[in-house]
Amino acid sequence: MEEQEQKQEPEKKHKRSLIRAIGRKIARLPYRKMGEGFVNVANRFLHWLTFSILLPRKWKGVTKEQIYTVIFKSDTSAGKKFDIWLLVAIALNMILLVVDSLISDNSTLTERIHRNSSWLWWTMKGLEWLFTLAFTIEYYLRIYCLKKPWRYIFSFYGVIDFLSIFPAYLSLFFPATQALSVLRLLRMLRIFRILKIERFVEEGHMLMEALKKSAVKILIFMLFVYIAAVILGTMMYAVEGGTNPQMTSIPKGIYWAVVTLTTVGYGDITPVTPFGQFLSVIVMILGYSIIAVPTGIVAGETIESHKRHRKRTRKIKKVLDPVTEEAEETDDEEDVS
Repeated sequence: MEEQEQKQEPEKKHKRSLIRAIGRKIARLPYRKMGEGFVNVANRFLHWLTFSILLPRKWKGVTKEQIYTVIFKSDTSAGKKFDIWLLVAIALNMILLVVDSLISDNSTLTERIHRNSSWLWWTMKGLEWLFTLAFTIEYYLRIYCLKKPWRYIFSFYGVIDFLSIFPAYLSLFFPATQALSVLRLLRMLRIFRILKIERFVEEGHMLMEALKKSAVKILIFMLFVYIAAVILGTMMYAVEGGTNPQMTSIPKGIYWAVVTLTTVGYGDITPVTPFGQFLSVIVMILGYSIIAVPTGIVAGETIESHKRHRKRTRKIKKVLDPVTEEAEETDDEEDVS
């Protein structure tokens, strides 16, 4: 045994040194240059595909300003039409994704579809990739027409637009990620900007402000809930550990406490001893009070944000009213003269 171990030691050392050498080479690779090269190649390919093949001849001389007007200016007629057709395409793509999940499901119905009409499966896949290509070109045009594209890329809508197309390409290596294409639904948030539903946008901003203001309070409350779940789960394990075959460990007890505190109640773990059942009743009642606390925190902050908004609007009106009165007086004087 010792002789074998002595013979294997040089081999192990050689393997370790080889792994270290490979790791060093991987660490020294010029990742930044590789990334820039990939971006340049993708940029040239998408530019050639968009302007040389896909665009009709009458639009091949289009300028960046015209593209910007159509894609970003929803207050223009062309921009509004583009955004509405974009929302229609997103909705159709979501319907296609749902139907594809039905066809890909392992059931007797879908097995018949696969056997009798394989063309349907290929048609669905072709349409999915057609939508993906269209959204990719649209994302490229948004970057192409901007002077400072990084502002859009790292903005809220820019991140959503990227996440809407990235899962499709990721699914080439990890097929399960194709379902993440449902993130394209987040692009429907543009409907508020397109249809100029300013009231809803304003209310959404106030709600976000209330959530930001109450974030610290909610985090402290969640920490309390976490501590309570650990204590209650440990107590339940101490009471039921020896008699209840379902309560086999403290993590099981914590799982039961979280499920009970959140009033979900799966029923897969139930107490059997009288004291355990009494403790579960206390935890259930405590769960209802726990639900009410964050709701009250957010509601209070929402009311405060409404008050702050009213104060701002009043101040703005006070500033603007004298200006408008002076303008009206000068107009009246001009009319009289």
